[in-house]
Formats: sequence, structure tokens, C-alpha cells
Amino acid sequence: MKPVARCTIALAVMLTLTAPAVAQKYQGVAVKSGRAAFKFAGKDLAFNHVEGGLQQVEGFTLATLVFRPDLKGKWNTHLNLVLMYQAPGKVDLEAAFTMSGLSMFSDGDVSRFTKGKSKCTITLTRATPTEVEGTADCPLLHDIGGEVRPPLTNLTFSATTK
Repeated sequence: MKPVARCTIALAVMLTLTAPAVAQKYQGVAVKSGRAAFKFAGKDLAFNHVEGGLQQVEGFTLATLVFRPDLKGKWNTHLNLVLMYQAPGKVDLEAAFTMSGLSMFSDGDVSRFTKGKSKCTITLTRATPTEVEGTADCPLLHDIGGEVRPPLTNLTFSATTK
């Protein structure tokens, strides 16, 4: 991949992980259904609405997913997942050119994976160009300023374009 393409994609991912979901337009094939269930800041949460897309980029599938409690709910609480994968297995969040990441937006605060600082494991149990599902545990997340934020654990998620 050319350096300009890497920079463009990296910028798009950074905006995806930090911008409110309401302002986003997704690339690729739109997801039709999905869900996420997890524990965040001591609360069990289940988000049954997903928006986003799955697209093919240089031999990888790039999934850009935004989970929220419901279709008509406020956008102040949602979970963003960006996953770059080729097959099921552990997602390498520390790779040099990874696009993968996780951000939890909650009432104006953001908790996110910060490369080299946060601790987060994402494992894909199904990873195809049209479907993705997996698990994640993020016992150490940070806000944009680098402050420690509540953990996000026991995440199970799925999304499909079918």
C-alpha cells in the first residue's frame, strides 16, 4: 500500500474513532444487523442496533461498526469498533499499520484503546467479507487526554451485511 493511501486511511480511522457517530458516512457494503453486549463502568449493557459497513482494502476486510442501544435513542452513548482482518483470530492492536480500535462514547466522555498505553484484546470468532463476530476485553482504556477510563469487559459482538 502506498504511503499516501496509508495516511488517508489512518486519518479516516482516527476520525471514525473520535467523531460522534451521527456525522459519519460509511464505506463498503452496509451492515444490516448486529448486536453488542458488554460490561462498562460496572453496568451490563446490550446494544441491539448497529450501523456501518464492511469493505475490501488491499486484501483485508475493514469493518467500521457503531453499536447503540436502539434506532431512535440518543447518540450520546455508543460503541465504535474498527476492525481490519483477513481471518478469525486475535486482532493485533499494536501492529505498525493497524486500523483496528475500539472507542466507547458515554454521555460526553470517550474511553478508547490507545496504542502503547491501553490494554485490550479483541478476538474474532467469525471473520468473512460479509460477517464479523468476536469478543473483547479492555481492562485498561484511556480518554483522548491520556487519563485512565473505566474498563470495558466481556464484550461479545456481531455484524452482518446479509
